[in-house]
Amino acid sequence: MIRGEVLLWIGAAREDLVDAEDALKRGRWFRTAFFAQQAVEKAFKALFFVVRREEPPKIRAVTELYAMSRESGFALPPELEEQLRVLNKYYIVTRYPDAANGLPSESVDRIEAERAYNLAKRVLEHVERYVEQGS
Repeated sequence: MIRGEVLLWIGAAREDLVDAEDALKRGRWFRTAFFAQQAVEKAFKALFFVVRREEPPKIRAVTELYAMSRESGFALPPELEEQLRVLNKYYIVTRYPDAANGLPSESVDRIEAERAYNLAKRVLEHVERYVEQGS
């Protein structure tokens, strides 16, 4: 039986992925990247209840969250694992002008946004599959 907390975090991740897709369709590349990062962060936090049997930490770096989940048995395919690092920057540069050295809306281009969205979609699919099988 999947715990309620897992379903809440997965649900929140799905909502962020929908927001990322909507932003992508509207050409809001920086919003796409931000919501992609959020979807992956929340998906990895859902994993904590399954693989670590604990509340997720209050950290934002998806690479750190992934490393902690990996230590406990979850693993992404290598090609996805290698791409995670790029999502870390989207938590900050897509929201703050001082971090982006300009307008956040100019910090991400279409290609980056598409990559971030596709990565988030694939990561969420892997997390959901793992949760369904492992809980």
